[in-house]
Amino acid sequence: MSALVLAAGLSPAAAEVEIADGLTIGGRLKQGIALAYDNKVTGGGVEIGQAAYLIELTSAWRPAANVTVTGDFWLRGDLYREFGGELTGRGIQDYSSPDFRDQFRYRLDGRGAGTAAGPLADPPRMPFGSEDEQNVFLSDFNDEMIRELAVKVTDPENRYALKIGKFVRAWGQSDGLRLLDVLHAQDYRQKFIFGDSDEMRIPSWMTAVDLDLGRLGLGDAFEAIGLDKPRLELIYMPEYHHSRFVINNPTPGDATSGGLYGLPYPLLADKASGRGVPFFGASLSDNEPDRFSLSEPTLGGRLKFDVLGGEGTLNALYGYQDMPIVKLTGAQAIIGNALHDGGNAVMVAPLDLATTEAVVQGLYVPTLRAGGTAQDIQTNVLGCPYPGGSFCSVNVQFDLDYRFRRKLVGGSFSRDMAEWQLGPKGVSPVLRTEFAYEFDKPFNRAVATTVLGTREEGTAALIVDPARGVAERDQMSFMIGADYFLWLPFWETQDTSIFTSVQFFTILTPNGEDLLFQAPYAAYGAKLHKVQNYGTLLASHNFDDGRLGAEVLVVYDLQNDGFAVRQRLDFNYFGDHWRPRIELTHFEASPEQGVLGIANQSDNIEFSLTAQF
Repeated sequence: MSALVLAAGLSPAAAEVEIADGLTIGGRLKQGIALAYDNKVTGGGVEIGQAAYLIELTSAWRPAANVTVTGDFWLRGDLYREFGGELTGRGIQDYSSPDFRDQFRYRLDGRGAGTAAGPLADPPRMPFGSEDEQNVFLSDFNDEMIRELAVKVTDPENRYALKIGKFVRAWGQSDGLRLLDVLHAQDYRQKFIFGDSDEMRIPSWMTAVDLDLGRLGLGDAFEAIGLDKPRLELIYMPEYHHSRFVINNPTPGDATSGGLYGLPYPLLADKASGRGVPFFGASLSDNEPDRFSLSEPTLGGRLKFDVLGGEGTLNALYGYQDMPIVKLTGAQAIIGNALHDGGNAVMVAPLDLATTEAVVQGLYVPTLRAGGTAQDIQTNVLGCPYPGGSFCSVNVQFDLDYRFRRKLVGGSFSRDMAEWQLGPKGVSPVLRTEFAYEFDKPFNRAVATTVLGTREEGTAALIVDPARGVAERDQMSFMIGADYFLWLPFWETQDTSIFTSVQFFTILTPNGEDLLFQAPYAAYGAKLHKVQNYGTLLASHNFDDGRLGAEVLVVYDLQNDGFAVRQRLDFNYFGDHWRPRIELTHFEASPEQGVLGIANQSDNIEFSLTAQF
């Protein structure tokens, strides 16, 4: 998921009311309900998929001509469970299925069928659910509710501006795929890659200084080399956030659920034999930097200038990764329960990292590849069954490690091509380009050397000492795009243009052989492509005198042959305060292959109503 966000759009702006001299307030209330139609989560037919809501209050106050205080507060969540949704997800491997390839189903709303394991010959179809209470109210005041709380001081002569507080800064020229827009982590919990960019960025406490070098008398050196109107932006960000997502995990050791947009539980399979990996679950723990550190902040700088008739930037960032590396830390042997439930087991025995790797690579994997049955694995590997028909399982423990540093440089350029007068109206396109170079980007290995000296691929490659399971590589990214206001010559009644935006992305990872695109999605051989290309197309138009807004966004993953589309209809027939919307989201991709393959269970159509004030 080195490029999770592939789409961006416009969110409805809140109206504002001036309640006193220099003080305005505004806000919006939004409630949606989505109908999921992908049978991977509905089991056929249509089910309630999500019921996301948002309450927002914004304010701005200007106590002096050069001072602005801004605030933006949210309360949001998902009432899916209260609306009676009955989605299911795929969980641990079904130990009674042929070659263990099937996965147990489970309820995404936590209403499971209990955790008692029956005999191996007759396992429960839906052994348990997952906990989704955290989705109802995203109510942590600092992390979830404060979107902006900042003071901005501007020099009367516009030489500098200083902004301090909690807020967001956007960088770059690309929409969606983030090459330079990396100051802030992303929130994927409610719309995954199809969220609006201004709602997905996670704000941080920070300081931003904007300097007009020309007005400060420091621009001569830049202008001498053709860089006019130089401006410098400096970022100091002591608060750290990683990207927010939920991997749906039905094991009692990690019973999390992100609902419809939760990332699916991985298929646990042995790459060499093609068989599933039964009796194994996973517990995930975040291992992250200090949330607030004055001595180890994120530092950023952006030089903006006019050149060659357009605007260019040079960017640099030194911070932390916002996506994790998976690191094995050990395991728990669940003795007396085949479904990983330590609360209903005879005993829970901790295993350290070395023992876990030795047992898995030295006993479990050979037994699986030799065609071992479920009973063989229980008896010869796990030391079960115990009397009374109780069996055993293992919860492997992983850290999601975010402590790797992010070191990135890049630049962007955009230009209105006024000399190109195209189409029946003679409209000029806007060309945009962007590049980024990231040093020592961390990846999990898709092929790793075990403690026994063997080389393993797929799920088994994650069960190794992290010293042998993690690699760092430089990565280069490029984008070229064009925006164009399209007039169709055959549409005689067309009264406004169709806004179109086309982008093409290339991501190069030299020496990127045998790396995972994103752990823990490894079973299908989801390797990182040394050359990865994406294309996007956005088109929007207002019909019926601007009262019916239509937008379509298409994303194509060339290497993985993945396709996704988001279509919106906005109905602006009810004055300035009411905004109904219908939004369709659809994915066509192979499971676990790239970003779109991870999200391919999220097909839905959402009906929402926003009240602005």
